[in-house]
Amino acid sequence: MHKPLTALDIKILQALWEIGPRNLSKIARVVGIPRDTLEFRIKRMRLNPQIFLRTYTSVYHTKIGLRKAVVFMEAKPGMEQLLFDCLKANEFWLYICRSYGSVEGCTAAYAIPRQHTDEFEEYLREMKRLDVAEDPKIYWSTCFQAGRITSEWFDSQGENWVFRWNDWTKEVKTQKTDLPYTLMEPKSYPVCADEIDVQMLMKLEADATRTVKEIAEDLGISRQLAHFHYRKHLLERKLIEGYEVFVMRYGNTPSVMVYFVVTFHDYATFAKFARSLLDKFFVVTMGKVLGENGLVMEVFLPLGEFRKFVDVLSALARMKLVRSYKYAIQDLTMRSRQTFSGEFFKNDSWIYDHKKYMDGLRRKVAASIYQVT
Repeated sequence: MHKPLTALDIKILQALWEIGPRNLSKIARVVGIPRDTLEFRIKRMRLNPQIFLRTYTSVYHTKIGLRKAVVFMEAKPGMEQLLFDCLKANEFWLYICRSYGSVEGCTAAYAIPRQHTDEFEEYLREMKRLDVAEDPKIYWSTCFQAGRITSEWFDSQGENWVFRWNDWTKEVKTQKTDLPYTLMEPKSYPVCADEIDVQMLMKLEADATRTVKEIAEDLGISRQLAHFHYRKHLLERKLIEGYEVFVMRYGNTPSVMVYFVVTFHDYATFAKFARSLLDKFFVVTMGKVLGENGLVMEVFLPLGEFRKFVDVLSALARMKLVRSYKYAIQDLTMRSRQTFSGEFFKNDSWIYDHKKYMDGLRRKVAASIYQVT
C-alpha cells in the first residue's frame, strides 16, 4: 500500500510536532537537511491534496477558563441537517460533523466557560424537547492531547505504513501509568489571560505558522507588545500546550475518521491504554472524560484497518483491559471547524448569552418546520 509520504517527510512531521512550525531553522538542523530543502518539502506537503499538511497550535483552554465537551447526538429521522445547524446556534462550538455508525446524527466539540456548563447542557437537551434529536451524550473532557506523526509504524524501506496491532495489544498490557498533564483532570479553571493574549491565541490556534510580527499587524499593536505577551503570558503561563500536525496519511486509499469513547474498569487500565497511544500516528486527538475512567479519541485509519482496530478493542475487552467502547464515523463532506470563541472574552471574563442561544435554537427549528409545511 504505497503512500505519498516519504521517510524524510515523516521525520519532518515529527519535528514539526515536537519543535513547532515557526522554528524552521531548528527543525532543519534536527532533521539534518538544508533549510531551503525543508521549506520545499513543507510547501509540497501543504499543496499536495493527497497530503494536505496543516498545523495548528494546541491552546490549553483550561487556563483561559474554558471546559471541553465532546457531544454525540442522534438525530430524529429527517432531522439530520437541522441538527447540524442547531448545534451551531451556540457560538462556542469548535468542531461539528455529521456522523454515522452507532448513531446517525452529529458529533461535536465545544469549549464552554466553566460557570456556564449547566446552561450548555440545557441547550443540548432542548433539541430533544423540540423533537430534533434523542438524548445527548455529553462527555466533559480534559484538554485534548494532539496526536503525533512518528516513524514507529512506518516502513522507511517500502515507504508505507504497517499496522502492528498484535504489538500494540502487548504494549497496552505493559505500559506505565504516567500521563502528560493534558490528560490529567484539572483542579480549577483559572483565567490566566487578558484580551490581547486571547486574540493572539485565536490566531495561533487557526494557523501555527503565523509569526508574532504578523499577529501584531492583524491586532493593530506594536511588535514589542506582541512579543511581550507571547513570551511572558502565552509561554510562561503555559497557555500553549503544543501543536497539532495534520496530514491525509493514506493518499487515495479509502479511509475513515472516527470518534471513539472507550471506558475502563479502573484508572490504571485507562492510563496504560492512553499512554500506549501517545506515539501512534493514527490518533488525531484524545482527552480524558472528567470524573470517569474513560477516553474520548479521534482516530484516522484506512477502512480495512479500522475494522482491525475494532477487533483489537474487542480483544482488549475480553482481557478486561477495556470495559466498553462506542464510536461514530465522521462524514467529512459535512463538517465545520473554528477556533475557540475569543470574541466573547471582554474585561477578563467570558460573555455567554444563554437566552440568545436558546432563542436562536428555537427560531431555527420553527423556521425549518414552517418550510416543510
